[in-house]
Amino acid sequence: MTRLGGTCGIPRYDRRVYVKVSCTVDSTGVVRPAEIDWDGTRRFPVLSCGAQQEWGRWENGSVVKGWRVEVARNVWRTLWWERGRFFVERRDANGE
Repeated sequence: MTRLGGTCGIPRYDRRVYVKVSCTVDSTGVVRPAEIDWDGTRRFPVLSCGAQQEWGRWENGSVVKGWRVEVARNVWRTLWWERGRFFVERRDANGE
């Protein structure tokens, strides 16, 4: 199994914050994040869902998906999924 953390713009494993995500799935199987539960006390509705990308290969067990999501008016973040878990990249105190 190939691990993709730290490649292709995917956050390294030490830069990840795992979050709970509520999703909708349409009749064709397309998954769309609907709400991000940060820590059980802070929830962010996904106002808009932009581009979705996928890296890796299912055959190798190394698929990572990423969605650009709008979590507040004109505030976009990337939401990631790997091996059944959603995560966001940890932000430093200066916002990077």
